[in-house]
Amino acid sequence: MDRREFIAYGSAAAIAAGVIKTQLEEVAEAQTPSVNLELHLEEIYEEMIDGEVLFALAYRDPVTRLVRPPLFVTEAATINLKLVNKTRKPRRFTISGTIEDRFPVVAPGATKTIRFTAPAPGSYIYHENTEGAVGRLAGLYGPLVVMPSDGKTAAGVHTPYKDPTLAQSALFDALGASARFPGERWRPELAKRTRIWMFSETDPELNQRLERNVATGWTTLKSWFKPRYFSLNGLSGFDSSHDDFTCPEGYEGEPVLIRCMNAGIATHGPHIHGNHVYCLSEVNPATLTLYKCQNILEVDTWMMKPLWRKDVLLPFIKPDEIPAAAWPPKQEPFPLFYPMHCHIEMSQTAGGGSYPQGLVTHWELLGPRRGV
Repeated sequence: MDRREFIAYGSAAAIAAGVIKTQLEEVAEAQTPSVNLELHLEEIYEEMIDGEVLFALAYRDPVTRLVRPPLFVTEAATINLKLVNKTRKPRRFTISGTIEDRFPVVAPGATKTIRFTAPAPGSYIYHENTEGAVGRLAGLYGPLVVMPSDGKTAAGVHTPYKDPTLAQSALFDALGASARFPGERWRPELAKRTRIWMFSETDPELNQRLERNVATGWTTLKSWFKPRYFSLNGLSGFDSSHDDFTCPEGYEGEPVLIRCMNAGIATHGPHIHGNHVYCLSEVNPATLTLYKCQNILEVDTWMMKPLWRKDVLLPFIKPDEIPAAAWPPKQEPFPLFYPMHCHIEMSQTAGGGSYPQGLVTHWELLGPRRGV
């Protein structure tokens, strides 16, 4: 199996669009009051950015074969989730910000179907928690995106939330209707206008212990866990910087919602160049429950602690460093590439020093506003 096959096998972002349902199709299907989903918990092998192949764990969609698949549902929908445990240990499914032991443990080789109601609109992490963070550090995690049944502002503009706050409404109403944000509204029906950034990290020692079926408890793990690899959507470095499902791209005035989630135990500080982002939602640090921002902050760096989720809006406006008189630029050809990297510097490396092969990507400004 060559490198490209390994990446496709192990990454939630690298399967061809023709094989996987688009986000729009997923959201459309999720409009029904009851949704049937199925995830298999499997033992797999993944190739790291430096070529090392490691044992890992993953949730897999049995139809698309996608590992750590994003799940899209609508608020208040009844979710019937079939779990098939193909690993050698008992596993329990949970969702960040909810009761941790809410669902039963699934024995090795067993199948269980759990039923729950989709939570409030927003971004969530589904993961495994029988041994604290051990399961998700080995790869048992994925994004759960809950869409609103009606997320419009009073002016009829789409947002990602039910009953958006005054600040959220003001921002989304201004998109495409103000000098600050020329162009278009945010368009939830277009898959490319939403990106998921799932952060995580890997210590080969943990993966090797799990492969040998050596007991590894969360209490002892915290004393020796030392990440050698840092990933974004299961990819690192060159791979995450050239992944069509990770890198936002568009023309001026085509805003993109980025759903940021941290499945690891390291704290990250994503930092973006070219534009600032607007923080739309965060979590209560004590309970990890979601809340909508009452005051929208414009930031170029934002903190992501373990299991935190933050939705941010990348406006795709003219970069501030380019004078208005020089826009669109004549000497610098489009597309313009701007990096996103983590300001916690250890996350920029892989394998103990290979830079910049860690938690990095970029966004692409393809050109000035279309149709102008």
